[in-house]
Amino acid sequence: MSINANRLFAAGVLCAAMAVSGCANMGNVTRADRGETDIDRGVSAAPLPAFSNDWGVAAVNITVPRSLSVSEAHGLKPRADIVWREDAPGDRYVQVEAIMRGALEPAFARFQGSVPVEMNIEVTRFHALTERARYTVGGQHEIEFVVTVRHAETGEVLSAPRSVDLTFRALGGRQAVEAEQQGITQRSRITEHLVAWVATEFRA
Repeated sequence: MSINANRLFAAGVLCAAMAVSGCANMGNVTRADRGETDIDRGVSAAPLPAFSNDWGVAAVNITVPRSLSVSEAHGLKPRADIVWREDAPGDRYVQVEAIMRGALEPAFARFQGSVPVEMNIEVTRFHALTERARYTVGGQHEIEFVVTVRHAETGEVLSAPRSVDLTFRALGGRQAVEAEQQGITQRSRITEHLVAWVATEFRA
């Protein structure tokens, strides 16, 4: 191969590499366009620290950003951040907040230390099953959020933002029907899973 041909080949390889790099950067831009908030930047996926015996939970603040996408489509797995169908059609952001609050406020209430803290929970994904998925193939409950622990009076960050993924298997088909007959709903299973996370992750 001539010197000129070698140079042309090398230039082609370089261009291809730059194109791939450009695609990767485009992916990052897309995530930003979907509405990532300040708390999403620099979030750690490491386990949360053990709960201090001195901490007492003064407040549990639940945020469900309006930037999250919602789907009411009837497919098996709609492409959206929020999919929730067990409540009547309405404001899904408010409904998800109520589910999270109903599970986490009582779970954290047992921490009664002398140092008041706030548990700040920002939901990043709440993807339960559509009717079609629930009564056929089942799937997964994808419950994801970011946790930040602050001193309730000074605002000092006691635990930096941490990413939590509580995805677990959802019931489908006959299992789902039998569970409902026993009063076991998607809401009750998600609530139980959240409460178990608090009991496991935070030990006074």
